[in-house]
Amino acid sequence: MKWRMGGLAAAALVALSSMAGAQDPDPRAVWRIPPIDFSHAGYRGGGVAPAVHPATLIVEPVAGDDGARIQAAIDLVGARLADRRGHRGVVQLTAGTYEVEGQIRIAADGVVLRGAADGVTTVVATGVDRRALITVAGQREAAPSGDPVSVVGAVPVGAMRLPLASTAGLAVGDRITIRRPSTDAWIAALGMDDFVGWRPEGRLNWKPGTRDVVWDRTVTAVQPGAVLIDAPLTTALDPAMGGLVTRGPSTPRIREVGIEGLTLVSAHDAERPMDEDHSWYAIAFDGVEDGWIRNLSARGFVGSVVDLGETTRRITVQDVSASDPVSEIGGWRRRVFYTAGQQSLFVRCDSRDGIHDFGLGHAAAGPNVFLDCTATDAKGDSGALESWASGALFDGVKVRGGALTLTHRGREAQGAGWAAANSLLWNCEATVVEVRNPPEAPNAAVGCRGERIGDGVLEDPRAQPGRDFHRAQPQEPASLYRYQLEARLGREALDALDRVVLPTPARGTPSLTDAQVAAWRDAHRASDDRHPLTLADGRFQIDGRPAYVRKIGFAFFQAQMPTAAAAGSGPFLTRFAPGKIGPGLTDDLDALVAGLNTGDVVQHNYGLWYDRRRVDHDFYGSPDQKDGEVWAPFIELPWARSGTGRAWDGLSKYDLTRFNPWFFDRLDGFAERAERRGVVLHHRMYLQHWLLESRTHYVDFPWRPMNAIQATGMPMEVPAAEVFWDVSDPVRRDLHRLYIRHTLDALKDRSNVIFGLDPEYTGPASFVRFWLETIAEWEAETGRSVWVVLEAPKAVTDAVLDDPALSRTIDGVEFHHWTYRPDGTLFAVRGGIDKAPREQVDAIARPQDLANGADPAQVRRDLWKSTPAMRYRAYREYRDRRADLALLDGDDAYPDLSQAVEAAFPAAARAGMRPSDSIIAGPSSWGGADADGRLLVYAIEGPATLRRLARPMTVRWASGQGVACLPAGATLLESTAQTPWAAWLEPTADCAN
Repeated sequence: MKWRMGGLAAAALVALSSMAGAQDPDPRAVWRIPPIDFSHAGYRGGGVAPAVHPATLIVEPVAGDDGARIQAAIDLVGARLADRRGHRGVVQLTAGTYEVEGQIRIAADGVVLRGAADGVTTVVATGVDRRALITVAGQREAAPSGDPVSVVGAVPVGAMRLPLASTAGLAVGDRITIRRPSTDAWIAALGMDDFVGWRPEGRLNWKPGTRDVVWDRTVTAVQPGAVLIDAPLTTALDPAMGGLVTRGPSTPRIREVGIEGLTLVSAHDAERPMDEDHSWYAIAFDGVEDGWIRNLSARGFVGSVVDLGETTRRITVQDVSASDPVSEIGGWRRRVFYTAGQQSLFVRCDSRDGIHDFGLGHAAAGPNVFLDCTATDAKGDSGALESWASGALFDGVKVRGGALTLTHRGREAQGAGWAAANSLLWNCEATVVEVRNPPEAPNAAVGCRGERIGDGVLEDPRAQPGRDFHRAQPQEPASLYRYQLEARLGREALDALDRVVLPTPARGTPSLTDAQVAAWRDAHRASDDRHPLTLADGRFQIDGRPAYVRKIGFAFFQAQMPTAAAAGSGPFLTRFAPGKIGPGLTDDLDALVAGLNTGDVVQHNYGLWYDRRRVDHDFYGSPDQKDGEVWAPFIELPWARSGTGRAWDGLSKYDLTRFNPWFFDRLDGFAERAERRGVVLHHRMYLQHWLLESRTHYVDFPWRPMNAIQATGMPMEVPAAEVFWDVSDPVRRDLHRLYIRHTLDALKDRSNVIFGLDPEYTGPASFVRFWLETIAEWEAETGRSVWVVLEAPKAVTDAVLDDPALSRTIDGVEFHHWTYRPDGTLFAVRGGIDKAPREQVDAIARPQDLANGADPAQVRRDLWKSTPAMRYRAYREYRDRRADLALLDGDDAYPDLSQAVEAAFPAAARAGMRPSDSIIAGPSSWGGADADGRLLVYAIEGPATLRRLARPMTVRWASGQGVACLPAGATLLESTAQTPWAAWLEPTADCAN
């Protein structure tokens, strides 16, 4: 009897025999399923069990933190010579409990970390960092060598032969990288460039180069015009789309590394059922091939128990149990067993209470296999979670309470769209089985039980209406992976899937000594080298050189999580991309600081929106989210979630009296590294942008009534700024004070941190006073001093400088949305009116500026740019008023004149000067006056036209050309020196004297 499963592309019609390369058990059976030999998934390409090596070095637990002891042992073993198979040794942890506040890292080939054979070795992740407890990682960011060679002709799914334009230089055993580019044409053919909504082009639509499929393969034969490779391709190569082969691996990797025989626990706050201030990941692999994780259990983690990154290859995860996760029920949580790599094999893994228990990531190249895995009490779906994971097999997988999906995910995960390609569910069971087919890359479900949805669900043709004898029955072979593995390598290859019994250490195996641990600590002690920030003569300096020279900004709007899409987003210290480290994701602080120079300044404030869904002003700008499937990367906020109630974004409400330790630890960690490098952190405590303009900005704000467990008295809708800044309310006043003081406490040990208020502040002067008084109060109580820079509307800044007590608190000023127009008239945004700066700045253009058909946008740009003379005027007014203040964005356009002024007229004399438009007429000159009637006049071009002097004045020029006298009523001040020039005028009784 011939079975025909309709609805799939003709190109996918194959027999099981052709898939497996052996005789089909039923020659009459024809299956229209992806023609891929999935048996190449796993350690060493499948069918090989990792060796069980004897223990090399024994580690026993001690009281307190055991992290240094375990790491010292790993590094000692990692320094040994490897044997011919790449093995260096086994670090054996004895029975007992090991506490680790930091992270265990394996970065060398051939190292195995093992627990006791009886499974009673427990490693507990203590502390509040969101790290992986164990990370196994090779180098990052290396490209294959040589020039790429084009693939010629069509290469079908499942192929292991590549026709090439040239095979020159390729030999058997060579490692090669095969890249299928994600082109404009391919993206358009899939319809992944036509998402609708707010700014879909950069937020949802796929961009060329962000969904490339990359395979690492080995050449097994060289033929005329072609090579054979060791594992199949999982997405077809089309000449129209292109395909490139480059000699060498896609990235350096470490090999022969394993984790086995451990119980891993993430300690958490038992009183907070959704606590996320603890370890998120049990084990993370990246830059690894031919590794394994086996005989393991884990509980309490937030994110993944096993996370295989995009640069992993040929990893087996076997007999691992995950339970009791502690987290919010939301996006990027509880992705329990996850791979974004290729040739991953998960065997007999079970998960309880997960969300996405078994998942595949962006462009996971495959083949990847989940075999005989079970999820219980699933709170979400398993399957392909992001974009274009190809060549995945779920074989005998059961998901109790959730779905198994190979489908089009639409807008989810920021435009995941077609999530699966050429993938298969075989004899699986789930509450819902959903399989849909992208063009030319069909998915299928065979023999699966559950509510079945989609054109890829294949039904036994013997099933008849009203008769269920053949409907959703398991099919032969019972396991496709086992069938293909046996057909390819023989029955003995199935032994590699058996559960492994781990040995006990041999008598006489050496133990780690205290002396070895002490030596390791000495070798890894952080440098005491520091380059602190100082302030001298109104200028921030480090090591006597100018600081605050190059500003490093940040981007709020990282839209998608593929590494290729994220890299251009720039650094953001408190951006959290779960499980992903690198530019545009969770920044590697060491790498970030290493790329900076002495005097550079990194600017930071908490972000606008936590959840990327809220970026969509059209669709998600205001609705109450019914679930917590938030989109990463997350721009973390300083306040902690309470674990109770439901906020507008679907996660729990905020507790404004508790603070997010990850947020503040990241700032402190960066500042500590930056101090050693001579780099500055400028941290602003607030971001008013949440509180004005769009409802989208405000709906998730932590202080909005439905988002906090405290009664903040905040309004339901925007504008909300003036209420937020109003500290006459005792609840808000106490919450603000608590937050300001906590920020200072968190960074009090760092000399290179500048504290600011808000890059967009247009609130009232009263809150600025409160903020400065709170800082002064903290400084008095702690005996510490911090650098404070004021960003506020000009009128507020001037009022602060006129207040002797408040003025002592600040060390610098930023020019906050004000300028002198080219004609010398001042434009400045106003405070206390519930209007953001960008709602006010267009008013810089007056009707006369826009006359005669002028381009409004260009006019405004020119007015804001002003002229060098007027920018210098702004700089000199504050430089003369407070010579000790750092002017972070002042323009000293005429440094020679500045030098002459400051040498001729002491800072103490200039300190009383205030701008006075009653002195000078004309846009190229200006002046200031003090309470005693003295004047300081600047002229950039030619003479200064004075408004009629009320009394005689003596004149001294900064250039030292002598003293003159101007009689009462004088209207012109000329200098014999070349312009620009400056002059000091003092009242005198009579010019004749």
